[in-house]
Amino acid sequence: SRLLPATDKDASSALLRVFQSEGVEVIHNQKVTSVSRLEGDKIRVTLGSNDVIEGDHILVATGRVPNSKGLGLEQLGVEIGQGRGITVDDDLQTSVKGIFAAGDCTGDEQFTHYAGYQGAIAARNLLLPLKDRGRLNEVPSTTFTDPEISTMGLDEDTARQKFGSDAVSVSFRDLSEVDRAVCEGIVQGFIKLVYDTKSRKIYGATIMSPSSGEMISELAVAKASGLTFDKLSTVMHTYPSYSISLQQMAADVYYEKLKRSKSF
Repeated sequence: SRLLPATDKDASSALLRVFQSEGVEVIHNQKVTSVSRLEGDKIRVTLGSNDVIEGDHILVATGRVPNSKGLGLEQLGVEIGQGRGITVDDDLQTSVKGIFAAGDCTGDEQFTHYAGYQGAIAARNLLLPLKDRGRLNEVPSTTFTDPEISTMGLDEDTARQKFGSDAVSVSFRDLSEVDRAVCEGIVQGFIKLVYDTKSRKIYGATIMSPSSGEMISELAVAKASGLTFDKLSTVMHTYPSYSISLQQMAADVYYEKLKRSKSF
């Protein structure tokens, strides 16, 4: 197991280094067998290895599941999936015509921005004579650690498994090479983009940096609009911002493309 197991391995390793630099001990591959309260409001946690950890507070973060019980949905004929989420189609309509569902209750990705988006789409699809897609294959996300870790699309391993190793290229820049980060004394983090080797189509990105949530949104727009990674070099960014690194990284890919061009 590792930190942020659903995220690019580079982000997991970098976050571990941040925790260790701050004196945080991370214990992997252990199960909690018991939790007890001691005198003086102390808390004791016993692990499967019989190691004991004591502290003042405990945060339980074991995930969430949709709570669809007690709503009378079964009586209406609304289908509930195996994960207790309400089954919906791409338009967010349930198995019963005229009944829509949106957000965490569907068992889809659990993000506030995604739930808000789906709520608006469901309302439009229900009330207006049009249909917009409410279920997305890719949802950008940000984990608000320090620094933030944001993701969009496919990570490197997933892209290589899907398209083949030779068909996938990676552009990587450590924050030590980002002028804004150097000015602010930020030493941990990186920007990583995964793209098609031949077409330069953007497959995904992982960014560990201050303002990564803003940068990942830019890449989500670029990907959704079909803008290739190298063409991002032609979009002017302000300096010294974190996001200008995206333009600089894209320029490296663009110049490499020119070098390989027979007409250059």
